[in-house]
Amino acid sequence: MDDSDYLRLLTHQAEQANAFLSNARKWERERWMCQRLLQALNVSHRLEEFGAAEQEPPDVLFREANFEVFYVLDEGRRLNDEWRAEVERRRSAFSLSQLVRREAKPRRIGAAELQARLAPTLRKKAHNYSERGLDTGELDMLAFVSLKRVVPDFNSHFPPPTEFLRQGWRSLSLVGPTFARVLFAHPDAPDFLRTNLGRSVLFDVGISL
Repeated sequence: MDDSDYLRLLTHQAEQANAFLSNARKWERERWMCQRLLQALNVSHRLEEFGAAEQEPPDVLFREANFEVFYVLDEGRRLNDEWRAEVERRRSAFSLSQLVRREAKPRRIGAAELQARLAPTLRKKAHNYSERGLDTGELDMLAFVSLKRVVPDFNSHFPPPTEFLRQGWRSLSLVGPTFARVLFAHPDAPDFLRTNLGRSVLFDVGISL
């Protein structure tokens, strides 16, 4: 494969990522995030086991799980805008050297800071669902973590998720390009979440958006 072929491949990959982030593929995207968690937890599954709820929340149904998915991003990042710009950048490039850019070294953060980044979205959802009369105790929350400016240190201490427990969720998990963790899971949560409670799963090959 020469440089021009590789450049076309990179452009095609960016176009695929951009299309994947469209509103039309929202449920497919949310299902993929759930699959990433299941793969990390070594839970075998088939596509036909996933379903969409008649009314959201939840976003994705899988066996006894009611997954409600949300993003955790660096402040100011918007994935749709980011990938649209990347498509144009790759389309307009004439050589691979034009795609090279320097990125600042990510800052290492502790588990407490990583966990704190879930708080704004969870507070908002808990408030909105309460106003709508929805039972948060039936939802398995899944945070899809896509951070470029920081890298979590999983050797650091995870503090008790007290605030999130008070909000009443049945379980709370997070998954990122190279990690997954079930932060908490109540006794009525799915077995595959409860058996992995408090265990950080780290893997080498990362796939993210």
